[in-house]
This record gives sequence, C-alpha cells and structure tokens, in this order.
Amino acid sequence: MSDYIKFGENKRECVELAFDEPLTGDNNFGGKQFTYGIKPIITGEDKFSATEKLHEKIQNLGVGKGDTIYIEKVKKDGVNNGYAFFKVELPDNPVKNIHDKGIENFEKQFKAKEPSNASNDMKLTLHEIMLRIENIEKKLGL
Repeated sequence: MSDYIKFGENKRECVELAFDEPLTGDNNFGGKQFTYGIKPIITGEDKFSATEKLHEKIQNLGVGKGDTIYIEKVKKDGVNNGYAFFKVELPDNPVKNIHDKGIENFEKQFKAKEPSNASNDMKLTLHEIMLRIENIEKKLGL
C-alpha cells in the first residue's frame, strides 16, 4: 500500500496539513512536483503529490500546518474538454484560516521582544507569593 493518497474522480477528500510548506522536486515532464505531508487518514495515507496548478490553488487559500482543506478531482464530460482538474476548498467555517501565515511570520521578527529577565522576575514574584501562602498556612495551622 502506498503512503500517497490517490484522488479518485469526483471524490472529495478531507485532509489536515502536517506542515506549513510542501517538499518540492521535479516531475518526469520537466515541471515542479509538490509533496504535501498530512495527518494520516483512516486508510493510512499520510501525503499526497500536487501538480503546480493544485499547489497554486492550495497556496492561494493561505493554509498551513494544522489547517483542514477539501480536495476534489473533478472529471465530467463537457467540462474542461473531459480532462480532470482539482477543486480545493476550505471547510464551511474557515474563520481560523483567513489570515496569511507568511505575513504573520514576517511580522513576528519586528515585534518588540520581551526582556529575557521578565520570566525571571515572574518566577521570583511567584516564589514570594508561595512563601507568603506557606507562612499564612502555618499561622492558621493548616
């Protein structure tokens, strides 16, 4: 059995992406090939290959690790000259998928960083509070 999903014609597959970016390589026809890692589905497959067009459709959704998408290989007589093509959609409630993670990651580097001693100050404050609680408990006989 293959680790790759084989998309059946006119069958919708629900996948959860395991990584933000796919692996890239060259296919036998001189084009790019993209391999997406996914959370294993019930039949055991944990990745799928995407053509440049399918990859482009997935990237246009702005999805990444942990996001769920639906992929359907559509093939109907009289549509697209009978050739198959892929439809990619978000679930009905895609609120968490709206933002662009590329921009989010870019902006992270410019956010003001918290001083490194802030966590130490928090630890000291917590330690002081714990000592006070212990002192009160001793006085109350707890």
